[in-house]
Amino acid sequence: MRHSKGYFADFPVIEYGGKVARDIMSRPKIKDQIMSSPASFYDYVIEDGQRPDQIAYLYYDDPQLVWLIFLANNILDPYYDWPLPQNQFGDFLISKYGTIAAAQAKILHYKHNTKGTLITKETYDLNATFGKIVAGQYTAVYAYDHEMELNEAKRKIKLIDARLANKAKNLLREVMIG
Repeated sequence: MRHSKGYFADFPVIEYGGKVARDIMSRPKIKDQIMSSPASFYDYVIEDGQRPDQIAYLYYDDPQLVWLIFLANNILDPYYDWPLPQNQFGDFLISKYGTIAAAQAKILHYKHNTKGTLITKETYDLNATFGKIVAGQYTAVYAYDHEMELNEAKRKIKLIDARLANKAKNLLREVMIG
């Protein structure tokens, strides 16, 4: 098994604060020949607790190719752009809403049942006061359900075809080295 040098290995070197460092602010653009073809991607659903490096190892046989997963899915923050495992999701809810029960009780907004449009709780309450809301048109969306939906949506990612991994590494090297 041959592993790559890592995502930042070919990034330009700069001087920062009197020290030599990799310019991690460089955001590479892999050429359209890889990213533009739908046949270059495979749908993948992240299992609960599965880490990006584990997927890179399972699919590309190289955990260092985690950057390819991030690039294909425009993931900039591997903590907040990646689905939280169930135990961390509970901790997240508690930190944001105080308790899981509070998240389950807090109405964030309302969703129109047929159009899917969202309105704030304040708008709903005001319009209901003036009789502009017809019973049954909107459904309350609770914080818990909203956060769960957002977290679950992060589970659906794309993987660049493993046969294109070496080509992607070479294109990255060309872009970064110049």
